[in-house]
Amino acid sequence: MTDLLKFVLILAVTIFLLTRKWDLGLILLLDTGLAALLFAYPLASLFRSILRGAVAADTLDLAGAVFLVLLLGELMRRTQAMERMAAALQVVVPDSRIVLALMPTLIGLLPMLGGAMFSAPMVNEIGAQLDLTPSRKMYINYWFRHSMEYIFPLYSSLLMVSALLGVSVYAFVRVSWPLTVAALLGGVIWGLRGIRQERRPDDGRSKRAAWLDLLASIWPILLVILVVVVLQLNMLVSLAVIDVLFIIVKRIGPGQWREVLVRSFPIPTFSSIFGVMVFKQVLQDAGAVEQIPQALNLLGLPPLIVAFVVPMLVGLVTGTAAAAMALSLPLVAPLFIGLPIEALASGVWMFVGCFSGILLSPMHLCLALTHNYFGASWGALYKALLPSVGVIVVTAVGIVLWR
Repeated sequence: MTDLLKFVLILAVTIFLLTRKWDLGLILLLDTGLAALLFAYPLASLFRSILRGAVAADTLDLAGAVFLVLLLGELMRRTQAMERMAAALQVVVPDSRIVLALMPTLIGLLPMLGGAMFSAPMVNEIGAQLDLTPSRKMYINYWFRHSMEYIFPLYSSLLMVSALLGVSVYAFVRVSWPLTVAALLGGVIWGLRGIRQERRPDDGRSKRAAWLDLLASIWPILLVILVVVVLQLNMLVSLAVIDVLFIIVKRIGPGQWREVLVRSFPIPTFSSIFGVMVFKQVLQDAGAVEQIPQALNLLGLPPLIVAFVVPMLVGLVTGTAAAAMALSLPLVAPLFIGLPIEALASGVWMFVGCFSGILLSPMHLCLALTHNYFGASWGALYKALLPSVGVIVVTAVGIVLWR
């Protein structure tokens, strides 16, 4: 079996089991064993890689951050802060469709794995008022959360591709900005179109009162963005301090803590986190990814196609931007040598290939975690995701041809 077919088999098994409603953490455990078997990775080395992936600093930091985000969301739900915030937003911004897109877009400025969990409760609250299906709510939350990732300079994926090209991240953004425009357009077409804007009854509040109510309910989220994005303090410590501060301000007593903690630790969510990180570690240690370009070159594909498909496959299999960029871009960058394509355009092409795979990957934590949260249908979600990603790819083709 060729190396390319091995990856296809792993993806096919994953998708099949997801359609059978298997837990993603269990699927990833099976994928890990299947990858080790297909790529002839020794059993002793497999166990070492599993342990290394499970206790890696990135894994533990991610699990801790997701727990603290879920804890803050549960605390805000329990104190009706989420409900008041949604009501105030719809006074300040009368069109609920804009509010639905705005919340995950703003939270998208918080560069963290699984960050879609932060905006999920807010989108769920307003989406429920509009009678949206779980899949529609999940798509809106997931897609708009990633719409800024093509231009926001704090994302590691942008920093990585810029470093590879030897240009500043701002020079890259001056070329990549049409991708964010395309993402917002796709989100409007497949997420917001068809949602009927109903006139909300006047609750007697002025816009000034609504703004005050909004600030009184949204301050924990604004504080997270301030300390993590602007001040660039440690995310885990910042989230813990803000959670404790919220508990003190809202006077949440010890009698409620047990239920709050239990609801903030859903087992499928954390099995997905550890499953993704262990699977990624095994693929890296087994050297599986390095074999993809050679397999594609044997098919006689043009360099431009290989330079897109390799990052896309790595993105599909790993589901994490930093890992996919680090593993795939150095492998395909030499393919552009001698081609009449500007360096920045080639960077956009590789970046979009990689990010398209990530957006579609069931291993992507934002996708896996919010699927559990919303209880959405995979089929309905991909009916919106596939054409949305298609718009991004067409835009990237335009950038390559125009540059």
